[in-house]
Amino acid sequence: MRGSLVLLVLPLLAANELAAQQLPLPATEFQARRTTLDQRGMLVLGGWALGNVGVSGARYFATEGREKYFHQMNVGWGVVNLALAGSSLWATRRPPAAPTDRATLVRTQLRTENLYLFNAGLDVAYLATGLYLRERAASRPTVRRQQQLRGYGQSLLLQGGFLLAFDGLMFAAHHRHASQRLYPLLSGLQVGPGTVAFTLPIR
Repeated sequence: MRGSLVLLVLPLLAANELAAQQLPLPATEFQARRTTLDQRGMLVLGGWALGNVGVSGARYFATEGREKYFHQMNVGWGVVNLALAGSSLWATRRPPAAPTDRATLVRTQLRTENLYLFNAGLDVAYLATGLYLRERAASRPTVRRQQQLRGYGQSLLLQGGFLLAFDGLMFAAHHRHASQRLYPLLSGLQVGPGTVAFTLPIR
């Protein structure tokens, strides 16, 4: 028969000391892999942004009506995404200092995952706004305004759809990385009100 032995050995005041224990994994390697995932993601985002600026920039001058506004919005998105991707890639040129304790590494990892989840929520809002603009266009008094809202709405649907897929895949990649290399190391640690406990398997 297999069970578990829970040792309630530390009060809350000692939690920081526990969190500062040295990591039993090559933290530098883990951090480097996480940076590589971010760099690859920013290259994808940058490529998408360049495509928007190049293609929609050219099409803007060759189209009229709704399509013209669609490409206008795409260019705006492309410029913003290109700036974000470029600044992020520039920031990753200098390798970050590898954390030496679990608490710092876990906080950084969770911050990364939560960032992509938060962005995914914004992407859903972009999609909803795009649908709203397309529906709102029918009630506008002028043809020009109708075309503008339809074009902008269609662009938001395109950009929001891509970004939702992008942020979802980035979250999945980072979470899988941590699930394989980091989170299993925390499986024996439990935190409760006022206590920190180690769970040790017994037979």
